[in-house]
Amino acid sequence: MRNSRILKLFSYIMLPIFVGILIISIFYIQVKDATYYDEEKYFESESFMSLYMTRLSDIARKLIYKNPEYKNIEDGDSYIFYSANGEFSYDAPRMYFLIIYNNKALTNVELTSEVSTIESIKNYIANVDGNKTFNIVNGKVETDSSILRKRAKQYKELFTYKYFTRNNVEVGPTDELLQLETGSEDGVIVGKSTTSDLEYITAHIEDFQIYTSYTPKFAENSNQALSNEFIEILKPYQTVIYVLVPISTMMTILILLYLSISIGHKKGVEGILTTDFDKIPLEIILGIGVAIFTIIILMTFGGVTPSDISLEVSLIVTIYFSIYIVIAIIFDTIVRRLKAKMFWKSTIIGKIFKQLGKIFSKLEKFFKELKGTSKFFDKTTKKFILDCVIAIVFVIIILLIFHENLLFTAVLETVIVVIFIFRLLKAIADYDKIEEKLKEMYEGNNNDALERKEFLPEFYQSVDYINDISNGFERAIQDRIKSERLKTELITNVSHDIKTPLTSIINYVDLLKKEDIRNEKANEYIEILDSKSQRLKKLIEDLVEASKVSTGNVKLQIEKINIVELLNQAIGEFEDKFEAKKLEILLEAKESEIYILADSRYMYRIVENLFSNISKYALENSRVYIDIIKKSNEVYIEMKNISKEKLNISAEELMQRFVRGDKSRTTEGSGLGISIAQNLTEIQKGVFNLKLDGDLFRVELIFNIL
Repeated sequence: MRNSRILKLFSYIMLPIFVGILIISIFYIQVKDATYYDEEKYFESESFMSLYMTRLSDIARKLIYKNPEYKNIEDGDSYIFYSANGEFSYDAPRMYFLIIYNNKALTNVELTSEVSTIESIKNYIANVDGNKTFNIVNGKVETDSSILRKRAKQYKELFTYKYFTRNNVEVGPTDELLQLETGSEDGVIVGKSTTSDLEYITAHIEDFQIYTSYTPKFAENSNQALSNEFIEILKPYQTVIYVLVPISTMMTILILLYLSISIGHKKGVEGILTTDFDKIPLEIILGIGVAIFTIIILMTFGGVTPSDISLEVSLIVTIYFSIYIVIAIIFDTIVRRLKAKMFWKSTIIGKIFKQLGKIFSKLEKFFKELKGTSKFFDKTTKKFILDCVIAIVFVIIILLIFHENLLFTAVLETVIVVIFIFRLLKAIADYDKIEEKLKEMYEGNNNDALERKEFLPEFYQSVDYINDISNGFERAIQDRIKSERLKTELITNVSHDIKTPLTSIINYVDLLKKEDIRNEKANEYIEILDSKSQRLKKLIEDLVEASKVSTGNVKLQIEKINIVELLNQAIGEFEDKFEAKKLEILLEAKESEIYILADSRYMYRIVENLFSNISKYALENSRVYIDIIKKSNEVYIEMKNISKEKLNISAEELMQRFVRGDKSRTTEGSGLGISIAQNLTEIQKGVFNLKLDGDLFRVELIFNIL
């Protein structure tokens, strides 16, 4: 059941439906009796009164402090300020106002030729169809609203403003004056006289004349209006909604439980199935999810104001299902990670803590090893610790003796610190020199010795040890080179000395073969002489060639070679030998032309030696596999066969000269074939790998593709 894809898909489809029903039901239950969404109750509520009085307070403040920002016209001795940019066009509720203080008035009524005086503005506000009036004149409230009539006076403190004037001209609020006085050196306000010329004034609600009217209806297309309409639509289904809440809650929980159990399981697959998506750090997925959510909201509501309930519902449904898809993807990957026990491993925070754990483990291990080894207390470390202690003690003594002469103390301490830093940097440089020398020794360069005089005394002993080791390596290398050279000369000289009489023997054997000798025994002896002399000749040639190849004394004629064609040709020439041992050659190459740069003579010699080895030592009536594989810019030539004898020898030993897998040495061979093939491969910039797995003999050649 948990592996059913149809059931999972059905669950993912039904889950947003049940969650949506639950959200709508809870929203309806919560707001159906809320004053904020009830038009009749709202405009007689404390919320409306607070909002309305706060707005009027803000407007009165702008009249006193910000009036120069607005355009104005004159009405006798008074000035009427008004906003031309719709700053006071409130939508919920739509309201008109006229606030008068001294000889200044501020309004949001559009001024025309008929409405251009304070009296005409009052009449306009009082006679707006469907509006309720609210006036405060000399601190007395006149209004059609019972809530405003009863409770408006409790907001009178909102209309208390402090400001200062000079010659009866408003300069600014008291707070601003205090701020400017604190920040100025001479008590002068920029562009004004000194504070001694200023008069402080406090305005109260009794000093204002406030004339307003408002529409006691929700503004068209406002959230309150649309929500109220939505509530009215759902009211006939109120009984059903109360039933749907527990049902949708239960179904939501059941679906989430089923998905939590089924996610990660697939029919025919054992364990938890994860995808490449589950390897992406969870923080990145969450960040992308938040970004998508933000983009959806901005695209949906950024430039659109819902015009009716249908449009708003459409937008909400679009957002809801878009967000659900994102959340469902995130939920799926989180559950998979938890069930696969890879949650922390797949988070950036988890990886950071893992790395920190590794670092702390290494530090703990380092200090444990450091504490348990004598190297922690070696001569060099002790000296550096002693230097640090001496420097610190010296600084403390200077501070105690010369604490009154700060300049002298500072100079002396600076000198000590400079000397100490110099020694520290010199020690670091010496460590680097020693490390570089060790690297050179590792790479085989033992020519240059370290000079003791270039190092601090603490490093003299280490320098002597390294020089002695380097000299020992160099002597060993030179001795080995000399030994190899003597070996090569011996082989060459002996081969040359043997080759001359051997040539005579071969020539005389050829002459005897041409004579008409009727004695069968004599003919048999001649054949044996011919076979053994030819074998000895081949051995001498192999010795000479092995000597040349091992010393690099060969001349390569590099050319373009089709390695597939060369192998096919070699298989054809060895066909008789393979058939004699009943060996089936299986060559597999996906391409008929694969070119490399190599010497064709030596490349054929490599293949010839390997095929000769196979024909001698492979198990009869078995298969020989030859695979030619292209990987990137390289070609891999792999030969595999089963040995007829038990291989009680390592691959490294088998690649040495004069070593044969046939310990009894009953077969013909010099033990040089594989060694020659390896050396010829390497001088042509190839790689020769020999691997033994039980009786399986496998050779791998690697060359760069042209």
